[in-house]
Amino acid sequence: MHARGYPVAEFEHQADLISVDHPTIVQNYRPAHDIAIRRGGQINTENLRKAMVHYRSLFDELLEDSLPKRKEARG
Repeated sequence: MHARGYPVAEFEHQADLISVDHPTIVQNYRPAHDIAIRRGGQINTENLRKAMVHYRSLFDELLEDSLPKRKEARG
């Protein structure tokens, strides 16, 4: 995320910036972060799986934005 220009130190600031470019994706980012910061045995395998699914959607969109657009074939 740092490579894409998003700050990584403060979650709320980071989430606010992501919401500008990716308003639907930030809806997955917040619950993933909430799961990731749980402590004291509150994290089980299912919660970790959910967090990874949420993070994957964010990373997929960030990576998709960096890929060059494909030219449509002329036919």
